[in-house]
Amino acid sequence: MPYDFLSDLLVLEVAQFGPDALGGYLADMGARVIKVEPPEGDPLRYSGALAVGSPDGFSYMHLRWNRGKESLMLDLTTDRGVADFLKLAARADVVIEGMRAGILDRLGVGHEALAAVNPRLVFCSVSGMGRSGPYRAMASHGPSFDAFGGLGRPTGESISKYEGVQPASVGMHAVSLHAALGVLSAVIGARRTGKGALIEVAAAESAAHWLPDAVEPLLNGALNHDRPGFNDPSGRMRLWARMDNYATRDGKLIYLMSLTEKSWNALIGVLGRPDIQAIYDRAPQTGTEDAEVAAALRQAFLEKDRNAWLALFRQANVAAMPVNDFEDLIRDPHFLDRDNLYRVDLDEAGPLTLLGTPVRVEGESFSARLAPRLDQQGDAIRAEFGLQAEPVDP
Repeated sequence: MPYDFLSDLLVLEVAQFGPDALGGYLADMGARVIKVEPPEGDPLRYSGALAVGSPDGFSYMHLRWNRGKESLMLDLTTDRGVADFLKLAARADVVIEGMRAGILDRLGVGHEALAAVNPRLVFCSVSGMGRSGPYRAMASHGPSFDAFGGLGRPTGESISKYEGVQPASVGMHAVSLHAALGVLSAVIGARRTGKGALIEVAAAESAAHWLPDAVEPLLNGALNHDRPGFNDPSGRMRLWARMDNYATRDGKLIYLMSLTEKSWNALIGVLGRPDIQAIYDRAPQTGTEDAEVAAALRQAFLEKDRNAWLALFRQANVAAMPVNDFEDLIRDPHFLDRDNLYRVDLDEAGPLTLLGTPVRVEGESFSARLAPRLDQQGDAIRAEFGLQAEPVDP
């Protein structure tokens, strides 16, 4: 089951695609999340190249970001839908607007309208570009947030792959994590003061804030000074050879991060190569030492397979990590040992193995209810909150 930390939190979510993740994170922690959907439903259910269970089955994104939620179909373009939403909001703790900012205002159920019926309500707008600024009305999706945030340039003819220090889709995934922090902070404040809040998080700004070490020096150029002795004559960080990728005999990669003397000395001991340390000990230093050490390490790592090296490194406390691809990851013994997966039954597919949450709770094991079908809990919610019955087509 989900964790129960937020079991007294009622969340109304009006969201599609990536912003669904905010309600998903809250549901994972035990919040009751009612996903309010238009008659056509959330397009995320059937998005992406892979369908689960059948060619017209759910998407993995829906199974992940909408798990643990309840679905209520409500047409907010009608007076009836608006009246029912206001009735729900009067009892809610949080309302999520997970679309282009301002849509709920135009429908008559924006922050001001909701605060009038529930002053302690936390209203969270999760959008691509935010509620203000010259780009606020522009359409934006996934990789465009990273383009805005300076995280890379498009490669070749692709519009969805970026080169640079971070992979694509940082903004799309980070925005709901940032929003979850904001929502829970605002809820704590509302419970203390009785006063709600309007908070907003833009995916483009989540990307822009992802690498402050790159941005902040540009804001303060005249105050920047090179730290003496930090870089070698080639301009790279000194001792870079002790923090780099090395191929092993079986063609796998290990990321070495033995910057500390303790870890480095342990590595030299495991390798049995005091001659490598001698490169750093010689005098005078020429500035080519790291390049020479890297060349020697490349040859040394080719003597064993990756798992053999990792076993020796664990025993000797050498700081190193396997460089996994996704196939490696789902077989990695550490990943499997730490309860990263859970199983759930999908009617048309049978048992599914899905990613859980990186949040660990001592003595508990995470799982979640399946993501809902459109209006799956609608009748029960209407009865509980005294909403109008869904009209029956003639």
